[in-house]
Amino acid sequence: MKKNLQVEARFLSAMIASLFAIVPLSAAAQQGDFGPPVGVQWGSIVAYPEGTMTIKHNDNVFSQPSGPGERSAVITVLAPSLKLEAKDGPHTYDLTASIENGTYSNGDRGTSAGDYTDYRFNANADWIFSGRAGLRLTADYMRDHDDQGSIPGAGFHSKPDKWNQTTFAGLAGYGAEGAQGRLEVDFGLISKEYENFERDSFGNPDNRKRDYDTARLAGTFFWRVMPKTQLLFRVAGADFDYKQKSFGYVGAGGVPTGATWTTLDSTEMTYQVGVTWEATAKTTGIFRIGRTEKDYSKSSLKDWDETSWEAAVKWSPLTYSTVDFTSGQAPSESSIGTASLDTRYGIAWNHAWNSRLSSLVSYNYLESDYQYNSGTLFRQNDKTDTYNLKLDYRWTRVIKVGGFYEYTDRTSNNRFNEYKRNIYGVFLNAAI
Repeated sequence: MKKNLQVEARFLSAMIASLFAIVPLSAAAQQGDFGPPVGVQWGSIVAYPEGTMTIKHNDNVFSQPSGPGERSAVITVLAPSLKLEAKDGPHTYDLTASIENGTYSNGDRGTSAGDYTDYRFNANADWIFSGRAGLRLTADYMRDHDDQGSIPGAGFHSKPDKWNQTTFAGLAGYGAEGAQGRLEVDFGLISKEYENFERDSFGNPDNRKRDYDTARLAGTFFWRVMPKTQLLFRVAGADFDYKQKSFGYVGAGGVPTGATWTTLDSTEMTYQVGVTWEATAKTTGIFRIGRTEKDYSKSSLKDWDETSWEAAVKWSPLTYSTVDFTSGQAPSESSIGTASLDTRYGIAWNHAWNSRLSSLVSYNYLESDYQYNSGTLFRQNDKTDTYNLKLDYRWTRVIKVGGFYEYTDRTSNNRFNEYKRNIYGVFLNAAI
């Protein structure tokens, strides 16, 4: 392991040195425009090709507690993408295809099994019918994965868990920008299905119990009370339909048995009120708060309702510097218990030091309180702190280089779910 770390350190040091060695050459070679990509005109369509190469070191690939289970590796990620965009008057259409390939090397035993290839297709259509009405439709398909050990409560397998997800969504709005009242309706259908490790060694559902479909519908009404302040009233509903029985009671020998499995099908209703504002040119924000109720189709499972909220505030003390504050609390589907109540807080500082160099510093806190059936004595609670630092240097208008560091610390009343992890790396991005 020591030898691997020495190899990785030399490799990453060489990469960083080579990236910054070309910076002075770039400065001498090119001065001028550093705006966003302009794309390549192809008749009435504009193509935006992009590619990113990332080399990073992860000192806890499997997100394991301190001890012999920790494994480290260098991961090389190649991520090309192509976006096609067309406009027809006020209407816009776009299609994006992307691939991400990750390769593990110079790692400890077992890490090479983490290699993956993900891909995604996304299509959007934006129609503006008048100054009052608009509609956005989205279709999305992705083939993705969960890294080994990354999902609390999920089985730890010899390879990453692969899954497919199809999404159809839309957002319709009615009401002019400065009108007294405005209405937005958003809706969506999501189907997620795992394709490997469907059952465990006992024949019980493993990844199959994580397959489910979701249908959601929400409406938000905005009422202007001041020129730059609006009250909002939101009602949202969601239906979760699991593709098979997904929740097991512990049977003989501590193993769930087929006779004890039940479905986690449920419905959620959220009722919230809030406000959006632009207090000054420097501060904008949105805040809404209310209650979320979760009702299970099986009477043997405990229904519950909790306070839910969503907040986002952007402070721009300078034109080239912004600070974002975020917070929220909402339920989510979980591989532990029947669901998870997630509470999060975050702060991120973006700063452009000059026309070439920018930085991002952020901190995020997540508390996951896992919900269980009535009568359960032990309830797991996880708390995760994540710190990020990223530097971007625009070498030319189309090429950007940089480096990043991420530190994650998760604590839990279940010690087997705790871990600490350091990830650092460099990247090269090209976008036309």
